[in-house]
Amino acid sequence: MRLLILGTGGMANQHAKHFSAIEGVTLVGGVDVDPARVEVFGNAHNIERGFGSLDAALAWGEFDAIANVTPDSVHYPTTMAAIAAGKHVFCEKPLATDHNRAMEMTEAVEKAGLVGMVNLTYRNVAQLQKARSIVQAGEIGAVKHVEARLLAELAGLKGLGRLADREQVAVAVE
Repeated sequence: MRLLILGTGGMANQHAKHFSAIEGVTLVGGVDVDPARVEVFGNAHNIERGFGSLDAALAWGEFDAIANVTPDSVHYPTTMAAIAAGKHVFCEKPLATDHNRAMEMTEAVEKAGLVGMVNLTYRNVAQLQKARSIVQAGEIGAVKHVEARLLAELAGLKGLGRLADREQVAVAVE
C-alpha cells in the first residue's frame, strides 16, 4: 500500500515510524501547508515527495491511502476530498468535530467502497498487543467482532459530576 501522510506535525512522526515498519506499506508522500516542515519530515522518514496542499497530492495521485494527521477542524474537508478521489483514509481522532459530519464521512466512505479507519491511540499498549499475538497465533479461532472502550475520569462534564466508580462511568456514557 502506498501511503500519503497528510499533516506533518509532531504526531505524524509516530505515524510515519509505525506505518513504515509494516511490511507492504510504503510512505510515498507528505503534505503540509508549511513547506519547511514537510521537507524536514520527508528527509527524516525517507519520503521523496512533499506537497503544499492536499489538492496537489491528489492531482499527483500515486498513492492508495492517506493517514490524516491534520488538526481536528480539518479532518472533515480533507477526508471528504480523499474519499471523493477514491483514497482509503486512516484518520486521527476525533473523526469530525460533530456527529453529523462524522456520519457524512462514514456514509461517504461506505458508499465509495473504501476503507475508513479512526486511530485508536491505545493500539500499542501491552494488553492489546498480547491479544493481537493470541489472535495471530490462532489460539482463539476466527475473530468476528472487536469492540474497544476507554473508561476514564469524567469529572467536570455537565450533568455527570465526579464519577469515581468505573462501572458508573460505563453506564453513564452508554
